Amino acid sequence: MWDSVPDVKTPMTPLRSLATTDDGGVRVIRDTGAAWLDGSEQVLLDRMRSGLALDSLSDELFATATNWPERYHLSPSRANVIRSLDLPSDAAVLEIGAGCGAITRYLGETCATVDALEPTLARARVAAARSADLPGVAVFSGEVSDIPLQPAYDVVVVVGVLEYVGGGSAIRGPYITFLELLRQTLRPGGQLVVAIENALGVKYLAGAPEDHSGEVFHSVEGYPKDGPARTFNRRQLVGLAQDAGFVSTYVLGAFPDYKLTRLVYADRLLERAPSLALEVPRFPSPDWVIDRPVLLDEELLWTQLVDAGVGAEFSNSFVLVAQAEGTPRQLWPDGRLASYFSMRRRRPFQVRKTIDTAAGRTLVTSALLGSGSADGLRVIPYVEEWVEGTSLVALAVDEPEILPTLVRDWVRLLKERVGSSDEGTPFDVLPHNVHYVNGEPRLIDDEWRSELISVEQTMIRGSLLLARDLTSRSELSRWGVDSVSQLAQRIAQMVGALLGETSIDVALGDEAQLQALVGGGRPGTAAYDTTRADVTEQLRRVFVERRAEMAPVKAWIGEKQMERDAVVARDQLFETGRQLGVARSERDAARVEFDAAQAQLELTERALHAARAERDAARSEVLSLPVLVERAGRRGVRRAWRAIARRRIGRPD
Repeated sequence: MWDSVPDVKTPMTPLRSLATTDDGGVRVIRDTGAAWLDGSEQVLLDRMRSGLALDSLSDELFATATNWPERYHLSPSRANVIRSLDLPSDAAVLEIGAGCGAITRYLGETCATVDALEPTLARARVAAARSADLPGVAVFSGEVSDIPLQPAYDVVVVVGVLEYVGGGSAIRGPYITFLELLRQTLRPGGQLVVAIENALGVKYLAGAPEDHSGEVFHSVEGYPKDGPARTFNRRQLVGLAQDAGFVSTYVLGAFPDYKLTRLVYADRLLERAPSLALEVPRFPSPDWVIDRPVLLDEELLWTQLVDAGVGAEFSNSFVLVAQAEGTPRQLWPDGRLASYFSMRRRRPFQVRKTIDTAAGRTLVTSALLGSGSADGLRVIPYVEEWVEGTSLVALAVDEPEILPTLVRDWVRLLKERVGSSDEGTPFDVLPHNVHYVNGEPRLIDDEWRSELISVEQTMIRGSLLLARDLTSRSELSRWGVDSVSQLAQRIAQMVGALLGETSIDVALGDEAQLQALVGGGRPGTAAYDTTRADVTEQLRRVFVERRAEMAPVKAWIGEKQMERDAVVARDQLFETGRQLGVARSERDAARVEFDAAQAQLELTERALHAARAERDAARSEVLSLPVLVERAGRRGVRRAWRAIARRRIGRPD
């Protein structure tokens, strides 16, 4: 059994009192006919029964994912949107839309009683198999309307469900009715947690296709035509909860979204520590299924929205906490500004960090989610005060001439930290972790130690990564070099390290190996080898090619080029058409001439035939003339003799 499962006797809930049938561990209330399937369900069910670790942070399970649906269901980050809240260990929780159990598993590890409802039986089977070793979890297949309307739960969790309730319709009634039903299942002071995309999320403003319809600007334009789902802006979402009878609400923001969450934050973060609101999210936000057109820089847009004081309206996702009547238990402490996660690491190295205000100070607390050590690397928890400052990288980009001074500051801080640490080399004391407060350099986020990495290797590592960071934010010409490698060599000279072409290759290999140890797997595993190869290729592109990053062509620039190409094509088409028209005219004229010649030829042929007929007739007459003459002569002699004879007979004697 997972160690964190609360040892509390599970009470009988009204839902568990219903008559049900068992199907693969699922308590089937009725056949809903629902078929929300993505094709991964049977594969996932087999994996849940394969003997792999099933806990909510299982990297073994996640390592088996081969496509987006599987990554979505198996990623340890799936539960982060709820993991960011302080759920009471003795809470009774109702989960609506359990899917394949990613959040169900976390809830069962954290809370005493979990009733998970999923209308699609194939998915409910996966959720049940995933939580089979958690005695406090019961998975049901049915509809929300099947839930007894009795106050039985402290928390109701609705992640990625509300947007589907109305079938994409703009009519508010179905959404309000849905929330009303859930409110009636809450105990006094109970709370509803809804995670949903923001219709006006900054990624949508930047041109990302709407997650459900795949159409660019679909939600930003207010869904001019209904799609398969409908999300809401902040005001609309709060209005639905209020109209459903909840007495109070508050809204948290989430990045990159509620699906694979890295950051959950309160509005106060944007006021108290705006630079953290800019640094912690990673941009551009991922497009999980369909790539976006490149319209603008999402990070720069987010910076402008935060600077304008309106960033809270444009978080990519919202986490709505709506409270029923009664005194609630705090799921989000009053002084909390944010909770964020470092999950792109192996299980031992994963951490959760919280940002809280207390007594006028802002504190960052890093807590381990895993064991903290593996393969010679160690992550240490810490609590440090955060003060608004400027990063070394930003200062260097603004004033390249002070780069040597900034590098000396970094090296001094590194050596000071080495001298005060007895746990190994602080190999992540790097330039990007140096911030200046009132002109003084200070370290932030110093959490890594290893006895396998030397101070010199750390300085070379810092030189490489600083060159990468500087050239990702500015042109190479700003540094007077022709390649990122040249800039890395120059920085290495500033710290007293030799970094030739051969040693750069070695250093890049060391960096790929380190990142594979942190984010891949144990040495010798396929995950380790794959990660190392991927990182090697990424570093090669940065340090071998002229630029670390090549900005994609913005959509409107591409469209302008296409317009120019279209104009050229149009002109060529017009010219071709003109030439074709001339050819057609010449063809028609030739055809007229041909027809006239043909007619003349026919007339000539008829005349010739007539002439031939006349000739033949004349020839016939000529040939018959002697005969006629002879005949005529004969007739004349006869007539003469007859005339003489008549005269003789008629003469007197």
